[in-house]
Amino acid sequence: MATSFHQQPTEQPHTPYEIACAAVTAMGDQWGARPGPWGRTGHLHNADHTPFTVGVCEAGYLYLRNDELGESLHLPLSSTADLPTLGQAIANVIGELF
Repeated sequence: MATSFHQQPTEQPHTPYEIACAAVTAMGDQWGARPGPWGRTGHLHNADHTPFTVGVCEAGYLYLRNDELGESLHLPLSSTADLPTLGQAIANVIGELF
């Protein structure tokens, strides 16, 4: 819970699902995206059905997690960047989680 004005949460311009869809656009038709519960996450899967989660941590940075292996990484981008940039960033690092 916020204890001061400066700690108030900021509204994010894109949902994790929208970011996951942008990643699918960058990665091609072998990938798919689904929304997570309550719009808090987006889920990616490849042709082999390997599940990935796209989310935003408390600090406001994107994370990508391979749900099958439990490996995750944070992207050095805020979720306030434009959608094509966010999607391409995920496409650039997703190979590190296989």
